[in-house]
Amino acid sequence: MYRLRKRGRSLTYGTAALLAVAGLTATAPVTLATPAAAASPSHLAGATAHVTLITGDTVGVDPSGRVVGVDPGEGRARIPLSVQRLGSHTYVVPADAAALLGSGRLDRRLFDVTRMVADGYDDAHRTTLPLIVSYKGSATGGAKRALRAADAEVERQLPAVRGESVTADKPHATEVWEALTRPVGDSVTTEAGIDRVWLDAAVKAPPQRYADVDPDPTQGTAQIHAPAAWRAGYDGTGVKVAVLDSGIDATHPDLRGAVVASKDFSGSGGVDDQMGHGTHVASTIAGTGAASNGRYKGVAPGARLLVGRVFGNSGGQESWLIGAMQWAAGQGAKVVNMSLGAVDAEGTDPLEQAVNDLSASSGALFVIAAGNDGPDAGTLNSPGAAAAALTVAAVDGTDRLADFSSRGPTADGELKPDIAAPGVDIIAAKAVHGTEGEPAGTAGYVRMSGTSMATPHVVGAAAVLAQEHPDWSGQRIKAVLMGSTVPVVGTSSTFEQGAGRVDVARAIGQSVFTDEPSLSFGLQAWPHTDDRSIARTLTYRNTGDKAVTLDLSASATGPDGKAAAHGMFTVSPARLTVPAGGTAEATVTADTRVGTVDGAFSGIVAATAATAATGESVRTAFAVVREVESYDLKLEFTGRDGKPAAPLFAYVVGLDNGRQWTFGIRGSDVPDDGKVTIRVPRGRYLVDAKLTRSTDSFEEVTQLVAPGLVVDRNMTLPLDARTGKAISVTAPDAQARLEEGRIVFGARGAKPAFDYAGTLGLNGAYGRVYLAQVGPSAPAKDFIAQLGGVWQRGSTGPLYDLVETRTGSFFTGLNRAFSSRGLAKVVTGIGSNAKDSQAAPSAGWTTPGWPAVSSLVGSNFGNWRPVPAASVVHYASTDHGLRWNLGVNVINNLNPGLAVLSPLEPRRFEPGRTYQETFNTGVFAPVTTGATAVGVPGASHSGTAFAVCVPLLSDGAGHMNSGNADWRFRLASGSTTIADKRMDPCVLGPMGGLLPHRATYRLSLDAARPARDVTVGHQVSAVWTFAVDAASGTGIQRLPLSVVRFTPKLSLTSTAKAGAGLTVPIGIQGPAAAKGAVKSLAVQVSYDAGRTWRNTVVHADRTGKRFLTLAHPAGPGTVSLKATLVDTKGNTVTETLPNAYRTVR
Repeated sequence: MYRLRKRGRSLTYGTAALLAVAGLTATAPVTLATPAAAASPSHLAGATAHVTLITGDTVGVDPSGRVVGVDPGEGRARIPLSVQRLGSHTYVVPADAAALLGSGRLDRRLFDVTRMVADGYDDAHRTTLPLIVSYKGSATGGAKRALRAADAEVERQLPAVRGESVTADKPHATEVWEALTRPVGDSVTTEAGIDRVWLDAAVKAPPQRYADVDPDPTQGTAQIHAPAAWRAGYDGTGVKVAVLDSGIDATHPDLRGAVVASKDFSGSGGVDDQMGHGTHVASTIAGTGAASNGRYKGVAPGARLLVGRVFGNSGGQESWLIGAMQWAAGQGAKVVNMSLGAVDAEGTDPLEQAVNDLSASSGALFVIAAGNDGPDAGTLNSPGAAAAALTVAAVDGTDRLADFSSRGPTADGELKPDIAAPGVDIIAAKAVHGTEGEPAGTAGYVRMSGTSMATPHVVGAAAVLAQEHPDWSGQRIKAVLMGSTVPVVGTSSTFEQGAGRVDVARAIGQSVFTDEPSLSFGLQAWPHTDDRSIARTLTYRNTGDKAVTLDLSASATGPDGKAAAHGMFTVSPARLTVPAGGTAEATVTADTRVGTVDGAFSGIVAATAATAATGESVRTAFAVVREVESYDLKLEFTGRDGKPAAPLFAYVVGLDNGRQWTFGIRGSDVPDDGKVTIRVPRGRYLVDAKLTRSTDSFEEVTQLVAPGLVVDRNMTLPLDARTGKAISVTAPDAQARLEEGRIVFGARGAKPAFDYAGTLGLNGAYGRVYLAQVGPSAPAKDFIAQLGGVWQRGSTGPLYDLVETRTGSFFTGLNRAFSSRGLAKVVTGIGSNAKDSQAAPSAGWTTPGWPAVSSLVGSNFGNWRPVPAASVVHYASTDHGLRWNLGVNVINNLNPGLAVLSPLEPRRFEPGRTYQETFNTGVFAPVTTGATAVGVPGASHSGTAFAVCVPLLSDGAGHMNSGNADWRFRLASGSTTIADKRMDPCVLGPMGGLLPHRATYRLSLDAARPARDVTVGHQVSAVWTFAVDAASGTGIQRLPLSVVRFTPKLSLTSTAKAGAGLTVPIGIQGPAAAKGAVKSLAVQVSYDAGRTWRNTVVHADRTGKRFLTLAHPAGPGTVSLKATLVDTKGNTVTETLPNAYRTVR
């Protein structure tokens, strides 16, 4: 929960504050973090980030990816949004964008708020939203003029995608959205002349991977037999090769004179390589080995380099890369190296489109890294998924596939990667200003691993082949390189190795090759008894002066790793003679009626010379998918008026397979008759559908849920809004009304990654919300549904925090009158140290054992009331082990984000008991996690990436405070400044820059609130010194930051009695909280606002609890505190708390 000031107005929000019937939510699969995901720097400490969507709506996202609030764009308050959680990604889709998203006219990444935060596209880091817009037809000119009139600034022309890159000022994003779209009936479409709109997404070089072995460092060129090509006179001489990367160190002896043209596309002001990645890649291609007496020579040392810098120090954008690709093609590049990417998604992104279009128009060959996200299937990166690309996997020095190498198929089910090359422990040139790589033992060189390192080996091989055959197109070079490969050891799957490992010597000697680099047989539908065999033609071409006779055979592997059944794949004829200078054809046939195993099959057609004297052999990869047992599921949507309807949002989620189908308002996926059929594998499914009376009015909604659908035959599922029943819920005080609430529901998948959770916001208009279960129930352990929120009479009555829970089934309407039996009573005091303050209490719940559902609850707000308030009463449900997050949001006339307070962790209340809680009183000071915990709040690192979130203004009870303040955050090691930001580091999120060895750091944080707003705790400062080795350990590790807490009993206005004594308990959080971990603790006190300080004794009682005994001066004033702690490992913290509390007579 929090408040946000935007466009001159302020808005309070919890999850449902703006997502209720007039703005309802739906959320799809929520997955739990796996150990691998937990180790990602993106999961380090942090706080709520704000992301402005293309529609102008602003979304609040917490570090776990949960949406905690939405601020609608101008005039958009009644547009509902869908919130989806897929894996570690959260998508927020406004209803008027759903159809365009479903039709592919809008890029899904425009609504991936977690990725936008991770890429630095949140509002704290960017004031603009970068877009790529493609155009079509005669209305292109008008569309461009409309965009410019909406203050969209054109950055670069991109003819490769028939468009341009533009940036939209976030305050004007709604205007840009309106320029891009137009209403059509009860939906919207793109404006005439607009074809597609993409996010100009961030692009980064894949992170370096480290191997456990230390092979012969000369293996890369030797392993692919490059020296044989050199001896034959082919070293790439005269061939232009483009390296689109982080730049180059052109002063390195190995690269001196190799660069014939260069251009910066990153806005860095030059191509000097500050990372080292581009220099390493370039020298693997064209390095002369001059600095190592030829030892670390590149594959094609005669090639000429075109260097396009597409990465700044913090990465790049897709439009930069497309611009560089266009430039390289215009400069006459024969081969283009692209060692970069991100995990592929369905469809064609702008980079893939540019690769395909430029390959066709220029004849250049784009060689692209497969990615470092292995070893799982389906991890291939884009733009390596582009059909025209030559996509490269990585092997080690023994020709075994590297564990990290990304595997196919692509997200669209196509065969990739294409080829493999050495990518483990590759030694190449070190950029003088570069930071990447491990020392190689020889000055001027570093060792790196990754498919980024494999790719330039193939690029060098392509340059060598281009020198030998200057008239060959890039696609022919691709076919020859793939056809002349050798098998990778330990795998027969072409989804892992492509055709095999590149072999330069074989490639330059190859006179026979196929016109088709690979063959795809597509998907064959289940059942397979009626399948028809599919034939594909392979055309063998002989450029030699003698006929060549080839023996042909086909071998394949199934999804179980075993050989395909005999007869599933055949090739004919078994022997084929290819005439000199001519072609001959063979037929490869896939018959999926053969065998019993379903899934993806891949294999190789091997063509081997019938006589050893010719030495010719050609390998061609192929693949087919034998569909697993699957059925047609027909969905029939009917509105409450009995007429066919399109859903507002609908999701079908596979609980056994993790697949998902999404339907939106009158998109191309839902015809006018309201019927749609999808093909789904046999298994358990959950269907979540929301229907409205009409798709341009959101004042009435019917929520339909099928919790226990089992698809084991062709079936029809009626989704009829008329089955929905109304809700009637009353609190123990029958006159209390619902202020804010929600319905949440969720199902367990076969594994946590397939869990699903959905939600519907409520705003009290019960007559307009209808609920119904569709189909059978699920086992109680597999499904949960909850309806809950905050009920209150007036602005000062008790808050009833109530939740109705059921398992196994969803609600078909609800008629429930709560009684006070079984509730807990929580009496809260809400403090104030500012004039004219108001506060809104909040409540959110979690349910043990159902983390996916709990992640959608957020906060439900009660009414605003004047504060201080001594007795704000909550009555809370306690069944099903509910845990509560009770908080408060405080404002005054001058500061609408004065204080936003929430507990560190949810609390369990017992029925019939009474609890006391106080918010927003001093002493305001930092909080962090316990002695051993790693989490938020806290500070942590994963390698050299780190994040700090130590809320300085947290209240005396330890509630985190994320209210407004002016911040200064500085981190340094010796004379090296790592960060110096005037922002709350909780908002900054993960950063890079820790030194890759043990070092001592100094971290300082300052937060200040205007004295006009607060009379105590207006300023808090803390300085830590600590030592950490960023290169040791794995996963997320905590940074040793401890804090000192002062917890005196103060009034609700943070005052104590003047002229009297006061005991001030002292607490310690963080690593120093462990028993015996404090070496020393010194405290000083000031009674003149910190102008002079005096030492005070730190006492300890028999149990070791520390405290101060202070004697206040007789007159009214303030008390300031300063603490310095040293732990037994030498880490320190000094906190300065001016005007920590006031004294009054």
